[in-house]
Amino acid sequence: QLYCLLLRLPRDVVPDIRAICMEELGTWMKTYAASFLTDSYLKYIGWTLYDKQWEVRLQCVKALQGLYGHRDTAAHMELFTRRFKTRMVSMVLDKELSVAVEVVKLLTLMLENMGEVLTDEDCQSVYPIVFVSNRPLATAAGIFLYRR
Repeated sequence: QLYCLLLRLPRDVVPDIRAICMEELGTWMKTYAASFLTDSYLKYIGWTLYDKQWEVRLQCVKALQGLYGHRDTAAHMELFTRRFKTRMVSMVLDKELSVAVEVVKLLTLMLENMGEVLTDEDCQSVYPIVFVSNRPLATAAGIFLYRR
């Protein structure tokens, strides 16, 4: 059943369906890591990081937070991280502020649970955000800076 949903995902015209799929896929990956925490499923989350609808991108980032938030699951994310790290770092400038806030929180989890996966150049993309006028985004960037 999941496979059928994932096959429809790229063509689906209803953003709510894509967002729900990403939320559930993240839950399943966290709960049943042995079965679902594989590159064949992770790629769907990576691809939808580029979705045009901010709600879908937000659910992808939240699903990734659940995975990068634990050292044991983060350890299985190396290939995914290499493929999609550039996109995740660029999303700190997402036009939807709620997505940008969650991305900075995601990068903070990556710092904490994956060691030196973020380069100095990656981190420098986050530092100026401390000075933005949006309080939640600036706070998230401040926490990132503190943990760095």
